[in-house]
Amino acid sequence: MGGRILLVEDRLQNRKNIAYFLRTEGYEVNEASSGKEAIEILEKDEFDLVLADVVMPELNGLSLLRHLRSIAPRILVVLMSGHSLDPQQILKEGATDFITKPPRASLCSDGNRGTINP
Repeated sequence: MGGRILLVEDRLQNRKNIAYFLRTEGYEVNEASSGKEAIEILEKDEFDLVLADVVMPELNGLSLLRHLRSIAPRILVVLMSGHSLDPQQILKEGATDFITKPPRASLCSDGNRGTINP
């Protein structure tokens, strides 16, 4: 079985599709609909990886990443977006990796398997 992933995505259909895919790949997936909800979940539980959308209301993915780096610097954080963003800038901010949405093909690549299979 794969690792434990906290999926943070504000769009319900996207969240459900990504979670379904990850579960079929053997990962245990918890879901959060916002950065704020993710922080609440992370205060109570531990995960191998956080997979978060960059563009979300309230607390976006970059703000969530900064918060996570201050409280859990070793947690793997992969950010994703369907918008044109500079992956190098995302990585400089401290993300473990950056993938484009839809992530299905990106998550299947050999390069990302090591990231989400600690």
